[in-house]
Amino acid sequence: MHNAPDSGCDGGGLSADEADTLFSRLIPFSNLALAVSGGSDSLCLLVLFSEWRQRNRWEGSAEILVVDHGLRPESAAEAEFVRDAAGNHGLAAQILRWEGPKPASNVQDGARRARYRLMAARIAETGAQALLLGHHMDDQAETFLDRLTRGSGIAGLSAMAIDEPGGPEGLRLLRPFLGVRKSRLEASLDERGLDWCRDPSNDSTKYKRSRLRRIMALLEAEGLTAARLSETAGRMRRSRAALESVVHDIAARLLEHHRSGPARIERAAYRELQQDLRLRLLAEMVLAVTGRRPEPRLRQLETLDDLFSSGQHSRQTLCGATFEAGSTFVWCWREAGRTPPETLDRVTGSGVWDRRYRYAVPAADADAACCEGLRLGPLMHAPITRKDIIWPQGWPKSAFECSPVVWDAQGAVLAHTVCLKSRTGENNHSCSLDLERVPIRGRLLLGGDDKRVF
Repeated sequence: MHNAPDSGCDGGGLSADEADTLFSRLIPFSNLALAVSGGSDSLCLLVLFSEWRQRNRWEGSAEILVVDHGLRPESAAEAEFVRDAAGNHGLAAQILRWEGPKPASNVQDGARRARYRLMAARIAETGAQALLLGHHMDDQAETFLDRLTRGSGIAGLSAMAIDEPGGPEGLRLLRPFLGVRKSRLEASLDERGLDWCRDPSNDSTKYKRSRLRRIMALLEAEGLTAARLSETAGRMRRSRAALESVVHDIAARLLEHHRSGPARIERAAYRELQQDLRLRLLAEMVLAVTGRRPEPRLRQLETLDDLFSSGQHSRQTLCGATFEAGSTFVWCWREAGRTPPETLDRVTGSGVWDRRYRYAVPAADADAACCEGLRLGPLMHAPITRKDIIWPQGWPKSAFECSPVVWDAQGAVLAHTVCLKSRTGENNHSCSLDLERVPIRGRLLLGGDDKRVF
């Protein structure tokens, strides 16, 4: 399970000065999590971070997160190995286990998604501000080549970022080693006499990443090194940032958001945009109505764009959102699908509902009897009949199935600030629940003042 490098390591390990430079961006943080599998890359992250923390007297909190996927017999022992390594370096570790059935195909992708999901849940508990990953320059080059084989555009070929605020599950990801070769990380461990875990699947040609590593050796012989590929990815990332800035401006001008969730854009205005901008605007609309950053394939976006650029009326789904193109507008809303928004049976304190709305019960009202019965859920599950709803003009009715509704035993009420009255004896008691849209890009349509107007 524990292995030293198979061959010599060019360049030697990272010096203390180099490590200080790489970790200097962590100084403003006060609570961090580190993803560690026990492989050489992530174990080096654990070791060098611990040394940097002590050397620079960083006083923040840090926790090591290790995921036991349960896919190999030795995975539990490897998780314990990481926990011991963390303890030896003065760091707490949490083992997260992937329970339940495992996918029969695309196992590595399923494991990656489960890994981020488990770590995001833990980070929500601990309040960590970012997740550190051990990705390095060789990973960056492999990612670029992988995306290239898939026919990705600028977004895909920009590969990974050192600081990625909107990562999977909404996590902020930090990759301090992204400009460092893997061999130097292994050398850093070797110089300290440390072993690491080795995953046999990393050498199996069954997996695409392993095959790409073999190709990399051939490409380097022709001058297409990992450093050169990483530089190209960086230039792609600059171009992507410039395009996204333009798209954000377009969204602010052209996108209209109803306060209850859906968004729309005039179809004529959509058609006038350049195709690259249209494709990115579609992804922006998905993010706006679902609260999740989508990961669509370029081909999926291009298929949608072909429909919306034509005169056809159509309805399609993409990454948890439903799109509908009419004669005047292209609408987009949160798809109910198999996972509709949850219903909170007891709304207390504050939080975020369905990643789209912030709610809060003011402290002064928290103990009021009427607040005990407050529920927050989607229109599709609310105790309200459709005839009692004044539907907004210019929007499909189905666009509001996942809109937030607050109700009690007396019926449903929809408003950004809800005030419910109850009577106990001769006294009147009231409480309020503040409900506001998570910030979005575009114009927010406030609608009418009627509590049942969507």
